[in-house]
Amino acid sequence: MTGTAVVVGGGRGIGRAIAVELARDEGVERLVVADVDLELAQETAAAGSGDAECVARRVDLAEPASVQELFAASREATRVAIPGGVFSASPSLELEREEMERILRINLVGCYHAAQLYAGAMASSGGGAIVGIASIAARMPRMRQAAYSASKAGLRQALRVLAMEVAGDGVRINTVSPGPTDTPMMRELASDHSSVDDLAQGSALALRPRIPVGRVATSEDIAVATRFLLSPGAAHIVMQDLVVDGGELLGM
Repeated sequence: MTGTAVVVGGGRGIGRAIAVELARDEGVERLVVADVDLELAQETAAAGSGDAECVARRVDLAEPASVQELFAASREATRVAIPGGVFSASPSLELEREEMERILRINLVGCYHAAQLYAGAMASSGGGAIVGIASIAARMPRMRQAAYSASKAGLRQALRVLAMEVAGDGVRINTVSPGPTDTPMMRELASDHSSVDDLAQGSALALRPRIPVGRVATSEDIAVATRFLLSPGAAHIVMQDLVVDGGELLGM
């Protein structure tokens, strides 16, 4: 399991934290940080504090050719994390078809395409591990998040099917589903609460339960879970969805 690791969507937030975690992993010799914003990818690559060679590349998950170019430049990868994605919220009755298609194109189709390419290469070369970042929104309906919830539910299930088909070739695919997480994107879009911190208290109006541990997640909480699932220590874990939500789903 030593060699190249790739983070697809590593420019900021959860993706950046995952990249920083993997850069410290002794099994990672080369880390490719890919993001639609190349400057952010370069900043993340520069933040790596381990012995891994960290390089940045641009990738646009909405463009098949861009995903294929990233894969061609890192097809030897044995560990791949896919936290890339976009988020927007609007009342379901006002959700434009174009916006729903945009979110599905990136969060579901683009992320799946990346996983599909790397899984195929891993299956032919001895195996590897892939982790997609889903969301508890894939299980619990969220107000004003019809498109986002659908995209994450679709990704979670599509990756399970892919995982089932390549597990015999030594390829492990799992997902991590974060609950509310303190990221720049969440701070910009937590419109139904006065602050991200208030998300931990729940909201009757937004039909959000309280988070039992009393706080939202940090990006690092998600990153360490992802790093574990990508590691040899998770060698017998496949097709699982690891929920990191402080207990918001009550374990269901």
